[in-house]
Amino acid sequence: MGGITSLASAAMGLYGYGTRKDISSFCFLETSDGSDILVAKDGSLGTVIRVDGVKQVLGSDELNKIIEDMNIRMSPYLVRDGHALQVWFARDPDLSTQMVRDLVMPARRVARKLDIDLEDVFAERERHLPKFVTWEGFYIVMWTRLTVFTKKEMEGARLEMQVPKMWPTISDTQNPFLVAKQLKDRHRAFVTSFLADLKDIHIRAEALEVHEALKAMKWSVYPDLIGADWKASMPGDPLRERVPEINDYDASHLLWPRIEPQLFDREAERINPRIVRIGSQYFAGLDMSIGPMETLPFSVLMQRMIELDEFPWRISFLIEGEGLRSLNIKAFLASIFQITNSDNKQIRQAIKELHESRQEGTTVTKLRVSFATWGPAGDNGYRLIEERASRLQRAAESWGHCSVTPLVGDPLAAVLSSSIGLNLAPTAQAGAVPLPEVITMLPWNRDASPWKYGSVLFRTPDGRPWPYQPGSSLQDTFIDLIFAPPGKGKSVYMNTTNLALCLSPASTSGTGGAQLPRIAIIDVGPSSSGLISLLQEALPIDRRHEVAYHRLRMIPENAINPFDTQLGCRYPLPLERAFLVNFLTTLGTEPGEEKPPAGLPGILGAAIDAVYEKLDDRHRKGVPNRYNPGVSRAVDRAVKAHNIPVEHGVTCWWDLVDALFQKNDIHHAILAQRHAVPRLENLMTVLRDEQVMDVHGEARIMTGEKVVDVCARMISSAIREFAILQRPTAFDIGDARVVALDLDEVAPKGGAQADKQTALMYMLARFVLARDFYLNKDDTQKFPEDYRAYHIPRIRRIRETPKRLVYDEFHRTAKASMVRAQVLNDMREGRKWGVHIALASQLLQDFDADMVDMASGIWIMGVGNDRAAIQAGEIFGLSPTALDIVKRDLGGPSGKGAPFLTILNLKEGKHEHLLFNTLGPTEVWAFSTTAEDAALRARLYELLGPVEARRRLAQRFPGGSAKVEIERRVKVAMERGAKDDKEAEEGIIEQLVKEISGTN
Repeated sequence: MGGITSLASAAMGLYGYGTRKDISSFCFLETSDGSDILVAKDGSLGTVIRVDGVKQVLGSDELNKIIEDMNIRMSPYLVRDGHALQVWFARDPDLSTQMVRDLVMPARRVARKLDIDLEDVFAERERHLPKFVTWEGFYIVMWTRLTVFTKKEMEGARLEMQVPKMWPTISDTQNPFLVAKQLKDRHRAFVTSFLADLKDIHIRAEALEVHEALKAMKWSVYPDLIGADWKASMPGDPLRERVPEINDYDASHLLWPRIEPQLFDREAERINPRIVRIGSQYFAGLDMSIGPMETLPFSVLMQRMIELDEFPWRISFLIEGEGLRSLNIKAFLASIFQITNSDNKQIRQAIKELHESRQEGTTVTKLRVSFATWGPAGDNGYRLIEERASRLQRAAESWGHCSVTPLVGDPLAAVLSSSIGLNLAPTAQAGAVPLPEVITMLPWNRDASPWKYGSVLFRTPDGRPWPYQPGSSLQDTFIDLIFAPPGKGKSVYMNTTNLALCLSPASTSGTGGAQLPRIAIIDVGPSSSGLISLLQEALPIDRRHEVAYHRLRMIPENAINPFDTQLGCRYPLPLERAFLVNFLTTLGTEPGEEKPPAGLPGILGAAIDAVYEKLDDRHRKGVPNRYNPGVSRAVDRAVKAHNIPVEHGVTCWWDLVDALFQKNDIHHAILAQRHAVPRLENLMTVLRDEQVMDVHGEARIMTGEKVVDVCARMISSAIREFAILQRPTAFDIGDARVVALDLDEVAPKGGAQADKQTALMYMLARFVLARDFYLNKDDTQKFPEDYRAYHIPRIRRIRETPKRLVYDEFHRTAKASMVRAQVLNDMREGRKWGVHIALASQLLQDFDADMVDMASGIWIMGVGNDRAAIQAGEIFGLSPTALDIVKRDLGGPSGKGAPFLTILNLKEGKHEHLLFNTLGPTEVWAFSTTAEDAALRARLYELLGPVEARRRLAQRFPGGSAKVEIERRVKVAMERGAKDDKEAEEGIIEQLVKEISGTN
C-alpha cells in the first residue's frame, strides 16, 4: 500500500466508540427482493457471491494479469460513490473433522448400499485427513446504494419506497416497500457484470439465493453452526401465521418475521474491551489501523498463518468508491497547521500524490480491513482466545508491515465488522488506497474444485479439500492420461480413483438396483492387486466373485476364444466382428512389420463371415458343431438335470444352448455356446470355400505368395504357438464386475516376436474384459428374436452402469499399432457407450498425439527431466506457474501425500491444479503393490481378517510400507551368514507376521 496510503490511513483515523448495543442492532438488513437480492433498511441492495476459487494455479505472472484485468473491469463501479464490495475470507481448522466427515458421507452411503464393508477406510480418512485440510469460506457481498442516484433520481426513489397509504400497521415484520426499481436494475447489472468478469479471469463464483446468503451470514456469526440445515423465512416462502402479540390493528403476525431474530438466536456478552462471547464461542476482533508499507499478495498472509500453526480466523475487506472525498477536510486542516507540524506536510503531500494518481487514471478506493478469531468458550477458552488474537495480530502485521489493533471501542462491533454482509459500517479506519493495490491483497489464489462432493478427496498444498468424482456430469468425455516415472505414486493414484468409481453415486442407480460399476483393468504386474484385495475382503462372502484378479498364463486352462458371441447370437455384432478382423490381422502380421500383408484384412473378413454362417444351425446350409457327451461335464450334468432330450449325431451344441436358455439356466447355456461358436482352427475349413476364393483366391502379397496361403500358414502357426487359442474359452471372469487381468507372464519384452505377442495379449484382454461395454439397445435387433427379452434389460443396465477400461503400463503397446488403433477407437466412441478410458504410462511420449488431443483429464505425477517438462508445457498449454510446478514440485510420495498436476477439460472450461493424494496408512497398506508388502498383507489377511490386519499394519508401519524394515533385516541376516536373500526375506516376512499377529 506504500507510505502514501499509510499516512492517509493515519490521517483518517477515528476514535473508537464505546456504545453498548445488543447484537441484533448491528444488522441493517430489512428484507429480500427476488431470488438473490437482499434489501437494507436504507434501501441499499445487496447480493452475496460465493467464490469457489480459481480454475488454474496462480503464480506472480498470473496474479499480475488478474490485477490488471480486474482493475480495468472494477474501476467503472468504484470511481464514484454508490457501489461497495465486502470481500470475506475465513479458515477454520476446528471444523476440519466435521468437514471431512461430511465430505466422506456420500461415499460411505454408497458403500452401505453396495454392502461393502470399508468402515475402517472411511474412519481413517476422518482421522487422518483433518491433519492436512481446513474448512474455508470465501464470499463477496455486492452492494448498490441510493447514493448512486442523482438528486432527481433520489427523489423519485424515495417516493417509490413509501408504504402505501391504506397499508395496515406492520411494526414487527419485514418491510417489502424499500425497493426502488431503478436501483434494482442497476444492482442486477452490477452483479451480472461482476460475475462475468470473474468468469473471464477463470474464477468460479455463484450468486447465492437469499436463503443460502442468510445461512452464510448466520454461520459467520455462529461458526459452530456451520453445516446446520437452517432456513430463514423470507418473502416468497409459505407464510406461517403467528400469534398476534402487539395489538388488534397490527398485521405483523400475518407476514414474514423480521430478519434480526431469525439470524440472532443467541445473545452476545462482552467479556472485556477485546473479547466477546457469542453463543458457545469467544471472539476477538482486530482492525487494520494503518495500511501496509508494502503491498503483498494474500498468499503471503495465508502462508504466515499456516506457519503459525493455523487456527480459526477471518478477514473482511470493505471496498467503496470515492476514496479521496473524505480526505478533503484532512487536506484543509493540514494546510492550516503546516507551519507548526511537519507531519501535516507529509499528510498533505500524501493526499496530493493520491489526487495525481487519480488524474492519471487510477481509481482510488476507500478500504477498511477487519480481522477476527474465535475459539470455544470454556475453562481454557479465555486463555486460548487471547493467545489466538495475539498470533493473528502478529501474522497480520507481518503482512507488508501494517498496524493492527485489538482496541476498537466496542468489541462486539469490531467482531461483527468481519461477519458477512450485516452492515456497511465496520469499526476499521478507512484508508484511501489505489484499486490495483486493493486487488493485490484479495484472496484470488484459492484453488476451486468444480465438485461439491466426490468419492475421492484430494487437497491443495495449503490444505483446501478438493473433492473429485470420476465420471460425473461435469465432463462430456471421460478419457484420462496418467504418466510418471516409477515411484511417483501413479499406481496408488489409479487404485484411489478406481475405488472412487466403485463408490460413485451412479453405482447405486439404475434399473438393476445398487451394483458395483464395471471396471476392466489390463495390467502388467500386480499394481491393481491391492484394490482387488481390498474390495474382495470388504464384500460379503457370497459376493466376492464380483471382484477378481487374474494372472493370465499361456496354458490351455486359460484359453480365450475370440470368436465367442453374445448369448444366443449365431453371428458377432459389428464391433465384435471388427475386433476379430483386427485381432486376426495382428496375428497374421510378421513380427517387426508395422503393416499387415496387403489383402489380409479383406480375406479374413470374408473368412469370418463364412465360418459363422457354416456353423449356424439356423442357416439352410449350416453344418453346426454336434454335441458330444464328455466334452463338458458341467453341460452334461445340466442336460441330465433338465431332462433335455439328446439324439446322438443329430443334436448340436446350439440346440442345447437354446434348450438350457429356455430352462433359464443361463450359466450352462453360456458354457454350451462356447462349443457352438467357431474357433481359430475352423477358419481353415472355410478359407478355400467358394465365397472366399471367388473374391480373394488370386490375391497375392509382395513376395508373390497367395494371401489365402499366408492366412492358412498364420492360422497353423498361431494354433501351434499360442496355447490359449487352441480350445474353447476356459478363462472365465463369470459375474465379476471389477476385474484386473495381469499380463505379466504372457506379455514378454525383447524383440519383435515378443512385441507381437504382447499386442495379441492386450487385444485378448480387452475382448474378454470389456466386450459387453459396447452393447446398446440398437444391437437388440441383431439378436435372435427368442433372446431379445433377455438381452434388452441386460443391455439397459449395462448402459446405466459406470464402465471404466484401464490400460496400465501402456508403453508396452508401443509397437502394437492395432492395439493403439483399437484404443483410439474406444476413446472416440467411449462417450456414446458411457465408457471411461484411462491410460497410464511412464512418459508423455508413450501416448499418441491423437490420444493427447482427445484426453479430458491429464494427470502428471512427475517427469524425468526439464526437457520432458517443457514438452508437457507446450503440448498442454501449461501456464508458466504450472510449468514450474512440473519441473520442481512433483517429487513423489511423502508423509503429506503424493503431489500431481492435473489438467481437466470440463464443460465449464479448462482446470489446472496442483493437488495432493493424501491417504492414511490403512489405505496405503490396502493399495500397496510392492512384493514384500503384498506378501505380508496377504498372510495377515489370512490370520486376522482384512480390517484387523490393516489396522495392525497401519499401527506398526504408519508410513504404509514394511519394505525398508524387511530390507534392513535381510541385510542383517546376510551379514550373519544367510546364503540366500530370497529365503531370508521369506523368513523375515513370516517373522513379522508372527510379531504383528501376536502368534510368537
